[in-house]
Amino acid sequence: MAINLDCGLINNFRNKVNEKKFFQEMFRNVNGKNHWNVICSSMDWISVVADGLPVIDLKKPKGVGYDHLETLSLMQYIITVDILAEAIIQLFRVIDRGKPYPLSKSNEIFKQSKLSDDAYFKHLRAVFSTHPVNLNSVDGVKKEDGEKFFASWVARNMLGNDFYVVLYSNDPEKDKVNPLGINIKDINLYAEKRYNLLETLIEKVEQLNTEHINSKKVSIITSVTEPIKQLKILLEENEKRFGKNYGYANGLHYLYSLLMVDTSPIVNDFNKTIINEYRDFLITLIPEIKDGLQDMTIKKSNWKTPFQFGYEFEKIYMYFENEVHPVGKYYYNELVERGSLPSVAATCEDIGLKQLVLDAYLYKESTRLGRAVSFKEL
Repeated sequence: MAINLDCGLINNFRNKVNEKKFFQEMFRNVNGKNHWNVICSSMDWISVVADGLPVIDLKKPKGVGYDHLETLSLMQYIITVDILAEAIIQLFRVIDRGKPYPLSKSNEIFKQSKLSDDAYFKHLRAVFSTHPVNLNSVDGVKKEDGEKFFASWVARNMLGNDFYVVLYSNDPEKDKVNPLGINIKDINLYAEKRYNLLETLIEKVEQLNTEHINSKKVSIITSVTEPIKQLKILLEENEKRFGKNYGYANGLHYLYSLLMVDTSPIVNDFNKTIINEYRDFLITLIPEIKDGLQDMTIKKSNWKTPFQFGYEFEKIYMYFENEVHPVGKYYYNELVERGSLPSVAATCEDIGLKQLVLDAYLYKESTRLGRAVSFKEL
């Protein structure tokens, strides 16, 4: 009766959907619906099922009679399989864009012709687990005359089944009892077939990723000479290609923010030269990012090169990010007080200008040394 669910399969699927960040972005807003949340929820519950279903205490029943604890284990088992099936169906619904999932009409497991395996399993779930005292049919096909049925408690071994119940009608004229059995091997096969569809889903994710990459590669990015206009174009393209917060988003926002800084408070020619040289360097990075976006590849850009290292700089950049960080502000002002940075860096209110000044001086010094700079060295 042991079920065979390879936990590695759901792990492989999880890795595949997280492999490309733009895959997540493709599903965050589909006609006003967040399908990425559907995928995450389904993955989580499939992991729960793959880990937990094999250890539910449900053994091959011996003898006849009733065992209420065994019945509760059977209920738990069936509900867990139902969660698995529903999660797989949901994944196909959102990833395969509404197409019927491959087993939607299959009826090869439960050996009955009226219903699909999915519909008949729902009937078994109702009888043996969720609605035994409020049933609409004996065989899963709802009665048109409003006849209702009620299940007995679950018993072992009868009519060649692992478990069975007797269904009673609410019609006073019908005294016939209706036995209904269930075999765990059939439930296991039902679950395994649906779980193994993750292999098909992995292929579909890979196909979607490939199609997205190829379509963006042939979509030519507009080129303009003005750096700020080009950065705006690249930000829009990055969102289309990789997502708002992925790809080159951080680098583009960094370049845009520092190139937009008002440097008029810098009046000293020596300081101006250092800052202008750094901004010229930043402008040279724009074509690199554009090429990466066009090719749909994440290239290691020079803007990511660490010009500094150490605890003090870590706190300073937290100050830049949050604009309120006493320790970071203290270390920044210390650089000004000891002459490493011009005095205007301390007196100006513009956080962007403060960062531009520091980054420009760090760039100058790290270029001279050929390595990252420590706080004491600047």
